[in-house]
Amino acid sequence: MITSRIKKIDSTSIELKAKYRPKYNKRVKFQKYSVETYMFIPIELGINKRNFNKIDFYREYKNFLKIDTPKILLSEIANKKTPFIQTYARLFNELDIENADSIEKLDDNTKILLNIFKKAIKREAQKIKQYSDPKEKIRVSLRLINDLDKSIERYRNRHDSIVSRTNKDYSIYTTIKIGDEYISNLKYRFLHEILLHLMDNDDVIYYDTIGIINKSLDKEIEYRRVKKYPLSSIQKRENEKLIARWEIIKYFITNKLIIRTKIENESKYLEEILYSFAAGIAMVFATGIAFYYNQKFGNFTASFFVVLVLSYMFKDRIKEWARSFFNSILHKQLLDHHFSLYDDNSKKIGISKDGFEFIPLTSISSKINSLRYSEEMLGAELINHDEKVMKFTRKISLNMQRFIKTFEDTNIRGINDIINFNFAPIIMRMQETKFPIYASTSKGKIKVIKAEKTFAINLIQAVSINKETHYQHYTVYIAKSGIKKLVIRKN
Repeated sequence: MITSRIKKIDSTSIELKAKYRPKYNKRVKFQKYSVETYMFIPIELGINKRNFNKIDFYREYKNFLKIDTPKILLSEIANKKTPFIQTYARLFNELDIENADSIEKLDDNTKILLNIFKKAIKREAQKIKQYSDPKEKIRVSLRLINDLDKSIERYRNRHDSIVSRTNKDYSIYTTIKIGDEYISNLKYRFLHEILLHLMDNDDVIYYDTIGIINKSLDKEIEYRRVKKYPLSSIQKRENEKLIARWEIIKYFITNKLIIRTKIENESKYLEEILYSFAAGIAMVFATGIAFYYNQKFGNFTASFFVVLVLSYMFKDRIKEWARSFFNSILHKQLLDHHFSLYDDNSKKIGISKDGFEFIPLTSISSKINSLRYSEEMLGAELINHDEKVMKFTRKISLNMQRFIKTFEDTNIRGINDIINFNFAPIIMRMQETKFPIYASTSKGKIKVIKAEKTFAINLIQAVSINKETHYQHYTVYIAKSGIKKLVIRKN
């Protein structure tokens, strides 16, 4: 199963996420999939392969693979109703501090639990904001407080137990201790967001609920003071320190889900072999010329000397031509970058290959072409098809046996392949895009309205696994002021 989505990160950046759900089969050692992203750039923006090369692209592009944790509700965490929560409780109860594997399993699953915990709280907070019925807002708010306090209390009881049984030399001690501040940060942040949302409604029906949330929040603030966890302040510098600390803690916890990469130069030896062939071809040419004209003119003649010099001149050119030819074939087959993929414990679980290029419109498949122009507002004969097309390819191969073994105690849903792209360099090249529009008012006067011209950048993703390909078409509207709108097109 493959799904994808797009979201705006800031005024110049977007995120594309392809969700890959592999079907586990112990008889299949490797699972392979690819993500091809086509970016159609209007020719008016002046972007082409001469002024926007691979270095420019990779500077604005970020890509990472992330484990997609099980979808567990906050109520299920609080009431231990899912296999993962039950497994975690078992690992905790069976912890043997003399056994490295036992410590490692609990440590890994603690980080995964904390990531699940964050998603569960965030999901409940979003529900509160989405509901229009006040009774539903109150019901979900009270449920969140109850389940949140129950879950945190259970975690902290375990925290005290671990602290009493271990010391700072154990990794699980550090994880549990940092995890305590992490869940406190989550509660501190999300309860403030919910309070702000309910207060903005300015409805007396929420007063009792606001009081209950405030009581829980006050209790957490006091706990943070005792533990010397930082609190927000009206002073900007103090809040900057707070955010910096939050980011460090978040990275420590979420790092478990990030599949690490290490660049590999797998084409090095093949490149050397092909370059040797290039040198050999050039040498065959020069040596063949030398042998032929040696027999014709003799060893020590002016004619032979001239031919020998010319042959060596052409030999160098032939060598460079052959190197260029083999280099183009090499990079077309092996792409630009090669990475080895590792889990959080530095175990290799797969490989990844990335490649970027500008491609001509004539080389685009009929399927991609039909998706690109499927929803144009103008007739086909009026559409300007003269666009520049950037293509980014990512090929992933996962060792499923190692992958399953790494996460055997976690019912993970799959992998999220995430691409972040910054349009800032493209936007910076744009000229002023505000134009005067004239409109007649009801009183017969003419009103001048400044309207901003936008450019549509179409993105099409083709995510393939086995013989199945999932296509998704997005349009990003940009102007001089930044990204204006994201549109998801129908396939």
